[in-house]
Amino acid sequence: GSGPFIDASDEEIENYRRIQERKKLYPPTLIYNGRKLNFSTEELRNVLSKKFLFYNTLSNDKKIVFIQRIQKFIKTKDFKIHDRNGFKEMPILISATAIQLSFGLEDYLLEHYKNIHIFPTEFLGLEPNIRFLVGNVSKNNINISWKHFLLGYENSKDGHNVGIHEMAHAYYCQLIIHANSENHFKHTYKDFRTQIANTIALDKNKMDTLFSENAHSNEQEFWGESAELFFEKPNELKMFYPDLYAKISALLNQDLAQKIGNSTHHPA
Repeated sequence: GSGPFIDASDEEIENYRRIQERKKLYPPTLIYNGRKLNFSTEELRNVLSKKFLFYNTLSNDKKIVFIQRIQKFIKTKDFKIHDRNGFKEMPILISATAIQLSFGLEDYLLEHYKNIHIFPTEFLGLEPNIRFLVGNVSKNNINISWKHFLLGYENSKDGHNVGIHEMAHAYYCQLIIHANSENHFKHTYKDFRTQIANTIALDKNKMDTLFSENAHSNEQEFWGESAELFFEKPNELKMFYPDLYAKISALLNQDLAQKIGNSTHHPA
């Protein structure tokens, strides 16, 4: 009859059933307002020195700036942990990833992204189609699978890091799509974009490609993977694609190829 009902295929019904079952697995969300977390400098230093390689490569002066930036960043976010257990490492390390990526930039707070959702493992994405995700950026949310986030840092030389990948998307959206005025990132991303087509053409012809097929077909995925490679395989990226490396280095105002952490300039 008339009305809002439509016939659903067996596949759609099965997908819906899977979603409902999956939702039951999610425990109530733990919500932490960043303004109330008040991590001490000592707490931050302890977590970063044990778990965050990038921090350990910085000079003492830059370590102080790094921690100050994390403290400011955390205060602007709500951390929504979809698990029965929340670890203080979650907001600290995910915020540290944002600060790592943006450490050479003056704009680093990601004001558009109020919420950081942390899932224990893969989570359901509903748009544009139903699939399981390990990370994504949507509306004013950054969504991360904690399991896959940790894997990215356990092997920090394989070129795969979901935290860096998602933060690369977030900074792109913040500083290009949501930017009210011209900024360093917006200006220099145009130069990075000029390298994409040529790099993809070269990479496709390599026996051992640096970039995935996904990156070959999508500018945003290419940018996300470029950021991962820049931080995890800087020497390899510079050796194979020196022009691309130079553009990313200018874009992020960091230079990691010789000695990781040897950044050119860090405004406070």
